[in-house]
Amino acid sequence: MKKQKTTENRRAYSLQETAAFFGKERTWAYRQVKAGRIKAITGFGAMLVSASEIERILNSSHLMK
Repeated sequence: MKKQKTTENRRAYSLQETAAFFGKERTWAYRQVKAGRIKAITGFGAMLVSASEIERILNSSHLMK
């Protein structure tokens, strides 16, 4: 049985980890943030994506194409 991707253990993920949820490269995540399709948490020298934002995207299909 294939393990389903989930965000239940953490509150936020790096852009590289976010991209991995979708089988994409890190640059894909940066482009999605820049385009306003993914809301990122910025500050302290890092850009993170909340688990709830990843869940929102996983539950929609417009970024998966």
